[in-house]
Amino acid sequence: NPSAASDSGPRKRKNQRQQAAPRSPSFLPQALSLLADAAGRLPLGEHPDALRSLIDTAAELAAFNVLAAVLGSRYHAEAVQDVIRALVPLVLSGAKSAARSSAVEFLVRKIVPLGADEEGEEEGIRKLVGYLPRLLAAKAPEKSEARGLAVEAIVEVVQAMEPLQREGFAAYLVAMSRGKAKGRLFAVDMVLAMLPVLLPLEIDDSGLQDGSWGLKCVQVLVERCSDSAGAVRARALTNAAHALDVLSERGVEVDRLQEVMKIGDMGLGELLRRRCIDDKAAVRKAALVLITKAIGLVGRPVDESLLAAMGAACSDPLVTIRKAALAAISEVFRKFPDESVTKEWLQAVPSLMIDSETSIQEECENLFLELVLNRVCQAANLKLDDDSVNLEELFPDGTLDLLKSICDGEVVPCIKRICASLGKKKKLRPLLASSLQNIITISETLWLRSSKPIENWTAPAGAWWLLSEVSSFAPKSVNWKFLSHHWKLLDNVGQEGKGKASSEGEPNSALWAVDRVSLLQTISNVSMELPVEPAAELAHSLLTRIENFDMNLSEVDAHVKSLKTLCKRKAKTAKEAEALIMKWVQQLINKAVDSLETYIKGTSQDSRGCSYNTPLTGKFKGRKEASTSKEMSEAVIAVFTVGSVILACPDASVQGIIPLLHTVITSGNPEPRPTMLAGGAVSFNEVAPSLYIQSWDTMAKICLVDDKLAKRYIPLFVQELERSDLATLRNNIMIAMADFYVRYTALVDCYMSKITKVLRDPCEVVRRQTFVLLAKLLQVLYHSFSVTSKCPGGN
Repeated sequence: NPSAASDSGPRKRKNQRQQAAPRSPSFLPQALSLLADAAGRLPLGEHPDALRSLIDTAAELAAFNVLAAVLGSRYHAEAVQDVIRALVPLVLSGAKSAARSSAVEFLVRKIVPLGADEEGEEEGIRKLVGYLPRLLAAKAPEKSEARGLAVEAIVEVVQAMEPLQREGFAAYLVAMSRGKAKGRLFAVDMVLAMLPVLLPLEIDDSGLQDGSWGLKCVQVLVERCSDSAGAVRARALTNAAHALDVLSERGVEVDRLQEVMKIGDMGLGELLRRRCIDDKAAVRKAALVLITKAIGLVGRPVDESLLAAMGAACSDPLVTIRKAALAAISEVFRKFPDESVTKEWLQAVPSLMIDSETSIQEECENLFLELVLNRVCQAANLKLDDDSVNLEELFPDGTLDLLKSICDGEVVPCIKRICASLGKKKKLRPLLASSLQNIITISETLWLRSSKPIENWTAPAGAWWLLSEVSSFAPKSVNWKFLSHHWKLLDNVGQEGKGKASSEGEPNSALWAVDRVSLLQTISNVSMELPVEPAAELAHSLLTRIENFDMNLSEVDAHVKSLKTLCKRKAKTAKEAEALIMKWVQQLINKAVDSLETYIKGTSQDSRGCSYNTPLTGKFKGRKEASTSKEMSEAVIAVFTVGSVILACPDASVQGIIPLLHTVITSGNPEPRPTMLAGGAVSFNEVAPSLYIQSWDTMAKICLVDDKLAKRYIPLFVQELERSDLATLRNNIMIAMADFYVRYTALVDCYMSKITKVLRDPCEVVRRQTFVLLAKLLQVLYHSFSVTSKCPGGN
């Protein structure tokens, strides 16, 4: 019957779980409450074993109301020691828990007051309570986290004690710091935690008088910084850094802190220097952290040995130490931007841009932006006053020294990399370019104001170079009138000073050449922002200068690069720009061929006719030598220009100059040669070594863009590398062989045994250069070498 079924309700499944029976209520809290009530009434003093058992049970159950009842009875004098004994393991347990916190609170509120003078009825109880923190310290665990919890508990107990009891415990810590290694390590942690307890919130120098416990605690930290155990030294250095924060917050003067942080006659600077070169990594890291906190106490000027130790730590194998060293030396540089600090910082920090750790690279970029570039930016809005005389006084302290230091040859590659990375991330502000222009302009104006000849003026060292590096990322911030004015100035002075010396000896010609290179690089970077007509005029001027073959070799590459970019600005289409570039490239190559051919023929004729002609004397001989020297100089610059041009425009035809270069580079061969050929009877290795070296360099550049020519001439390069007496040539050929190996690995691989022999070259510079090049090759070709080593028969 459906209705009957519905009335009876749903059918229960067989496997349906039965509802759990309700749990019976726990009677433990009620039982403990009754036990606490009874504990104060029972005559437990007559049964010490029962009293001790009750205390142990209550401690295990964390029944602090029972313990409080025992202490509140008339038998508390007998129970205090047992209560402390029972609670110590709970207080020193290695994990945080509510029971542990309650145990510590029980000691502070119930046990410690029993030792107060006004409440302590017996001398034994006062001594027992006074020894409580010593007991906790003696039984403190060794593990770091558990030791830290023990320190926190002891500090709470000590804070509740009377001043005399605190001082007694401080004396115990001082003695403990000279005991076993475990005790020394705990004392170092405990002393730091005790400092806020022993010192008031605001103290003057009298708070650290000789004999005060605050001073003794600080001295414990300083002494343990030279402990025989590395773990103790590291912990002491770390805690000393925190102690300085505590003392600084309480207003202790710097002079007093310097006295406090001494060990005998050894000051803080010497201590830090020793710890920075410690054999334990943890100690080195802790020392660097302390430097970051205590640099104000080291004093000025910073000891050079300490700076050198921090700089060396920036190259430490451990990442954590490199990070700490980076922070430490940067903090020193931030507070004391002296010349020696600036030099060491630039030697140590920018090189970290190639560190394997990405976070270190990023920090290196940020620090360079903050401490160098932003400092330079401060000169953007400076104006020249009517009474200004000294250039250094106009700019922020250290700005000119900083610019001078960043263009040092050793750090330039790393700084270039930093600027490029910052530029790609759009972190280089246009204000930086404006600031550099302002520095150069003010320098020139101040020079002219003093009625000095402009040809003896040079811009502050590094200003043009840094502008050339940042201008590509802020081209609109570079003023064309500024560039045009200084190009005309630098170019005209360079041309007028050529071939003659000023009354003062022309001491700045080399500096002007360097500035011209940087100026041309800047023009190249901003060429797309220049007006069309001025760009065309400048391109014509550059081409004329290059065709004269009379400039410094260091300027040729910059002229060629700038001319190429200006042609792109002048042309309306890419095809027109390519045709325009190819036109002047071939024009330059043809003129270079004429210049080199003229010199070779003249030298050959002089060699043949010298045996038959009457020797020249007097002024005729001088004129002849001057003419020959000029022709050789033009030939050298012409050959160098061809090499620069072929790298900028690999499609250019150089067939006309290859036979001439071949004549020069093979003139040193001992085999007999046809004397009727131009230059056949001349050994340019002896007559014109500079041309001989430059011809090899240019031939190497041509081989880099012509694989067929490389197959013919690479054996000649190896042969010359083995037999040449010119160290400069061996060095240059070694550089070329490294480039060849990357470009034509199969062709050069068979010569590696001969190339590595250069590591035993008699010239130290060549050996060092070879070592660096081979190391870079291993980095570039690492994967190739790895695959080869896994193949059967691989070397």
